[in-house]
Amino acid sequence: MKTDILLQLGLCALSLTAAAAAPATHNGIQHPLTSNKIITIHGPNLSSKQRIPGHNDAFYGPVPKDEQIFRIELLEIAPSPILVNKYFFILLRGEIPRSTRQDLHLQPADLADATLSITGSAVLEKDGEEIEPQRYTIPLRTAELGTEGEAHLAIRNATGAYVDHLALEGRNDILFDYWIPGPFVVTGKYTFEIEASLWRKGKGKGEDRRICLFALTLTQRLEGEEWPW
Repeated sequence: MKTDILLQLGLCALSLTAAAAAPATHNGIQHPLTSNKIITIHGPNLSSKQRIPGHNDAFYGPVPKDEQIFRIELLEIAPSPILVNKYFFILLRGEIPRSTRQDLHLQPADLADATLSITGSAVLEKDGEEIEPQRYTIPLRTAELGTEGEAHLAIRNATGAYVDHLALEGRNDILFDYWIPGPFVVTGKYTFEIEASLWRKGKGKGEDRRICLFALTLTQRLEGEEWPW
């Protein structure tokens, strides 16, 4: 039982903490989503993917770049690769082009309801065990995450002012800080898929449309720490 718990904590060190402890919002999204189809980049497919500009090891995906409406200017991750037991910082900068906003008739309210999903999977180094993907979703809004503020998600507009959610016009900066506790990580290769989305309601049942803002995939090795018992 203890081993299973450690594997799950290590697997979703980012997503589990953020989703389980995220503050309540008007849309109340704090629960894991298990019904979504997960697409993970592995093996030779990785080389065919396009890297995201900036200092990072991330690729566009699983949603293709041309289906993402948020045009990423750069993605900075420091340190990169991410280390356990040390704070890391993420800056994602970009904007939604005017032509896209007009074609989709986007309104500020659409971005106020945007969500951020994080899917984690892993292949453990010791025995090659593959850990089943887990997906968690939180509102894409400025918030303190964790029971004691262990992580922060913040959004800035083009003027540098911090705002509650993505701005419809102009450049946006999305910032995130967190640390991964080494004792809860089992050494292995971890894959994180991060996808931001918004929904447009259709006229009839089942006609709702999901629009991808951005999607990126990061795969790297994390080295855990042995428990003393």
